[in-house]
Amino acid sequence: MFCSHCGQGVGASAVVCPTCGKATGVRSSVPPIVSARRTAPTHYAAFPQVRVSYAGFWLRFLAWMIDQAMLVGIGFVLLGRLASLARAGGMFDNSFEPLDDIDNWYAVLGLAATVLFGVFFLVLSWLYHALMESSAWQGTMGKRALGIVVTDLSGARVNFGRASGRFFGRLVTLMIPLGIGYILAAFTAQKQALHDLLSSCLVLRTTR
Repeated sequence: MFCSHCGQGVGASAVVCPTCGKATGVRSSVPPIVSARRTAPTHYAAFPQVRVSYAGFWLRFLAWMIDQAMLVGIGFVLLGRLASLARAGGMFDNSFEPLDDIDNWYAVLGLAATVLFGVFFLVLSWLYHALMESSAWQGTMGKRALGIVVTDLSGARVNFGRASGRFFGRLVTLMIPLGIGYILAAFTAQKQALHDLLSSCLVLRTTR
C-alpha cells in the first residue's frame, strides 16, 4: 500500500501516513492509490515488471493529437456513408424539387449542416472517449499507443458514467482562457487537468 500524497509505503490498515501525516485514503475493499514514484499497485501485481507513474502534459497532448486524427478519419468515413444513403433515398422522392427557391435552400441547409456536423462530432467524440476509457483498455487508441490509462483516484478502472463526466468536464476545461485548464496538468501534484479534477480521475503511464 502507498500513501496517495507522498508515495511512501504504508501498512494495509494505516489511516494516516507516518511520513507526511496526511490521510492515506486506504480502504481494504478498494485497490490502493497509485504512486507516481513507486511500482505498480495491486491492479498490476501480476506484472511486476510494469511501472506506473502520472502521465505528463506533453505525453497526454500527443495522445490527444493521435485521437483527434483518428476521430476525423472515422467521422468522415461515417459521414460519407450517410451522404451516400441520403443521395440514394432522394432518387425515390418525386416531391423533391431542388431548383425551387434554391438560394433559401442553400442558406437553410448550410446552417443545418454546420449544426449537425458539430453535434455529430460531439457525440462521436463522447462515445469514443467514454466507451474506450471505461473498457478493459482504460484508454483511447492514442492513450493505448503511448501506454496511458485512465483510472479513478484508487487506481481502479472507471465506469461509463465517470468516463462520460470526464469527457464533458473537458468542455469546461476548453472554456478556460489560455488553455489554463489543460496546463494545470503540468503543475498539480498528480498531474491532473481541470476535467480530471472535476471527475476525480487520474491519467497514468505504464512502462516496462
